[in-house]
Amino acid sequence: MQPEVADVEWVTDHLEAHGHLLVHGSTLAEVATRTQAAIGARTPAGLQVRFRILHAGWWRIEECRCRRSLACSNHPAWHYRPATAADRRAFRGAEVRLVLEQRPR
Repeated sequence: MQPEVADVEWVTDHLEAHGHLLVHGSTLAEVATRTQAAIGARTPAGLQVRFRILHAGWWRIEECRCRRSLACSNHPAWHYRPATAADRRAFRGAEVRLVLEQRPR
C-alpha cells in the first residue's frame, strides 16, 4: 500500500533526508510557493527563513524494510527515494533545506 504523503512533508527523521522538507511540485515555482506557504506561519519573530532547493526531480515512496530495534522507535514507516519519470508511483518534487537568519534591524 502506498503511504499518503502531504504536499510538504517534514522528513528530518528519515535516514536519507539531507534537507528538511520534501515538497511536491511539478515546477520549481510550485515548489517555492508550497514551501513559503508551509513555513510562513511558523517563522519565529525576529527571524527570516530562506530555503535552498537541494534536489529537484522525480521521487517515490517505499515501505521501510529496515531492521527494527529499540533504539529506532521513532524511525519512519516509509522512505523516499529518487526515481525516474518511468516509475508509475513517482511524483515530481524537490528536497528543500531551510536556513534561519536574524532579520536586520
